[in-house]
Amino acid sequence: MTRESFDLSGTSVLLIDDNIHMRSILRSVMAGFGIRQVFEAVDGADGLEAAVERVPDLVLIDWKMTPLGGADFLRILRGESESVLNTMPVVVISAYCSKATIVEAARLGIHGFVAKPFAPAVLYKRITSVLVRQQLHGRSRGVSGLRSPDRRHGKPVAETPAPAVSEEPKDAFALL
Repeated sequence: MTRESFDLSGTSVLLIDDNIHMRSILRSVMAGFGIRQVFEAVDGADGLEAAVERVPDLVLIDWKMTPLGGADFLRILRGESESVLNTMPVVVISAYCSKATIVEAARLGIHGFVAKPFAPAVLYKRITSVLVRQQLHGRSRGVSGLRSPDRRHGKPVAETPAPAVSEEPKDAFALL
C-alpha cells in the first residue's frame, strides 16, 4: 500500500515516551503522515490515563521508561475489561530490540515493533499494516492474542486461545 493511498488524517495516536525530544520527533513524523490528532504521555502510567480518557486509534510506546514502562503498560491495558481498551493497537518503538525483548512484547500483546533509530518510511509501513490488519480482521489483543467481537458483521469472531507464556511467536523479527 502506498503512502498516497492511505488517509491517516482521521487517525488519533497516543505517543508514550519519557524523552521529550523523541516525542517531538514522533509528533513531527505523525504530522508528516497526515495524522492530526496526537496525544502525548511521559511514561506508562501517564499513558494509561491518556488511553482511557482519549481512546486513541493507535498507541506508539517506548519500552524502557520509569516508573512504568512498556511491559507494565501492556500488562495493565490487556487486562482491562473493556474491549475497546484491551484491544487497542500498540506498536513499540524502542532501542531495546533484542529477540528476548521482542518476544516478551509479543507475548504481552503488541501489534508491531519498530527499532530506534527508525526511518519514517518503516514506521509508516508498520502503522498502516496494523490499521489495515485491524480493518480486515477486527481488533485483537496483539499479533498473537485474543480477538474481540467483530461488530462489522454483527457476530463475534471466534476467540483463539492466548499463547502459552513459554511459546515464542513464529517469527519474532517479523514484528520489526
